[in-house]
Amino acid sequence: MKKKDIKSEINDFLNVWDIDQLVSFLQDTIPLFQLYNVDEENDWVRDIVGKEDMSTIRLIRTVYLVSQIAEAHAGRLCLINAQFKHLWKRMEKCGVLE
Repeated sequence: MKKKDIKSEINDFLNVWDIDQLVSFLQDTIPLFQLYNVDEENDWVRDIVGKEDMSTIRLIRTVYLVSQIAEAHAGRLCLINAQFKHLWKRMEKCGVLE
């Protein structure tokens, strides 16, 4: 079987991980970023639960969010990893990103 060129691999990848999948992934990960992207003076978690419990609450919430993300996206990410193993390395080698 003929080895695919990098353009074909990229197109095949985009058939598995399209814009809808990307948007879904980003929407599911935003709460995780919001959980930690806080200002010391304006920490919404601390303001809700208090300084003593904020680390515990953040960790519990992290487990909850990562569990949701994994359930929603792990299957597709595993498929991508299996079908397109080291695609990023081949892209770097071909200079696709330059």
